[in-house]
Amino acid sequence: MGLSITNDIEPMIRKFEELLGLSFKVFILTAIVVSILGVYVANLLFGNHSLRVLQNLKKEKQHLEVEIDHLKKENAKLHKQYLEWMDAQ
Repeated sequence: MGLSITNDIEPMIRKFEELLGLSFKVFILTAIVVSILGVYVANLLFGNHSLRVLQNLKKEKQHLEVEIDHLKKENAKLHKQYLEWMDAQ
Protein backbone atom coordinates (compact mmCIF):
# COMPACT_ATOMS: atom_id res chain seq x y z
CA MET A 1 0.00 0.00 0.00
CA GLY A 2 2.75 2.41 -0.91
CA LEU A 3 1.81 5.79 -2.28
CA SER A 4 3.55 6.66 -5.46
CA ILE A 5 4.47 10.29 -6.11
CA THR A 6 3.97 9.75 -9.83
CA ASN A 7 0.35 8.71 -9.30
CA ASP A 8 -0.28 11.73 -7.06
CA ILE A 9 1.27 14.25 -9.44
CA GLU A 10 -0.01 12.79 -12.70
CA PRO A 11 -3.51 14.41 -12.53
CA MET A 12 -1.93 17.79 -11.82
CA ILE A 13 0.42 17.41 -14.79
CA ARG A 14 -2.50 16.51 -17.07
CA LYS A 15 -4.41 19.64 -15.99
CA PHE A 16 -1.28 21.71 -16.50
CA GLU A 17 -0.86 20.28 -20.02
CA GLU A 18 -4.50 21.05 -20.82
CA LEU A 19 -4.11 24.65 -19.69
CA LEU A 20 -0.90 25.21 -21.66
CA GLY A 21 -1.90 23.28 -24.74
CA LEU A 22 1.46 21.50 -24.88
CA SER A 23 3.20 18.72 -23.07
CA PHE A 24 4.84 19.17 -19.70
CA LYS A 25 8.18 17.96 -21.07
CA VAL A 26 8.16 20.60 -23.82
CA PHE A 27 7.29 23.28 -21.28
CA ILE A 28 10.13 22.27 -18.95
CA LEU A 29 12.61 22.05 -21.84
CA THR A 30 11.56 25.49 -23.12
CA ALA A 31 11.84 26.99 -19.63
CA ILE A 32 15.36 25.56 -19.24
CA VAL A 33 16.48 26.87 -22.65
CA VAL A 34 15.04 30.33 -21.95
CA SER A 35 16.72 30.41 -18.54
CA ILE A 36 20.10 29.44 -19.98
CA LEU A 37 19.81 32.05 -22.72
CA GLY A 38 18.79 34.65 -20.13
CA VAL A 39 21.83 33.91 -18.00
CA TYR A 40 24.08 34.03 -21.08
CA VAL A 41 22.73 37.40 -22.24
CA ALA A 42 22.93 38.83 -18.72
CA ASN A 43 26.55 37.68 -18.51
CA LEU A 44 27.31 39.37 -21.83
CA LEU A 45 25.75 42.64 -20.71
CA PHE A 46 26.81 42.75 -17.08
CA GLY A 47 29.64 40.22 -16.80
CA ASN A 48 33.29 40.74 -15.89
CA HIS A 49 34.37 41.25 -19.49
CA SER A 50 31.96 44.13 -19.94
CA LEU A 51 33.14 45.69 -16.70
CA ARG A 52 36.79 45.47 -17.82
CA VAL A 53 35.95 47.07 -21.15
CA LEU A 54 34.15 49.90 -19.38
CA GLN A 55 37.09 50.49 -17.02
CA ASN A 56 39.54 50.49 -19.92
CA LEU A 57 37.40 53.00 -21.80
CA LYS A 58 37.32 55.28 -18.74
CA LYS A 59 41.12 55.12 -18.46
CA GLU A 60 41.47 55.88 -22.15
CA LYS A 61 39.08 58.82 -21.82
CA GLN A 62 41.13 60.28 -18.96
CA HIS A 63 44.34 59.83 -20.97
CA LEU A 64 42.78 61.55 -23.99
CA GLU A 65 41.52 64.45 -21.85
CA VAL A 66 45.04 65.00 -20.50
CA GLU A 67 46.44 64.86 -24.03
CA ILE A 68 43.79 67.35 -25.22
CA ASP A 69 44.75 69.80 -22.47
CA HIS A 70 48.44 69.43 -23.38
CA LEU A 71 47.71 70.01 -27.07
CA LYS A 72 45.55 73.06 -26.30
CA LYS A 73 48.39 74.60 -24.31
CA GLU A 74 50.89 73.82 -27.05
CA ASN A 75 48.51 75.28 -29.64
CA ALA A 76 48.12 78.48 -27.61
CA LYS A 77 51.92 78.77 -27.28
CA LEU A 78 52.46 78.26 -31.01
CA HIS A 79 49.65 80.67 -31.86
CA LYS A 80 51.26 83.30 -29.64
CA GLN A 81 54.63 82.76 -31.37
CA TYR A 82 52.94 83.06 -34.75
CA LEU A 83 51.23 86.32 -33.82
CA GLU A 84 54.49 87.72 -32.46
CA TRP A 85 56.26 86.71 -35.66
CA MET A 86 53.53 88.38 -37.77
CA ASP A 87 53.82 91.58 -35.71
CA ALA A 88 57.60 91.61 -36.15
CA GLN A 89 57.26 91.69 -39.93
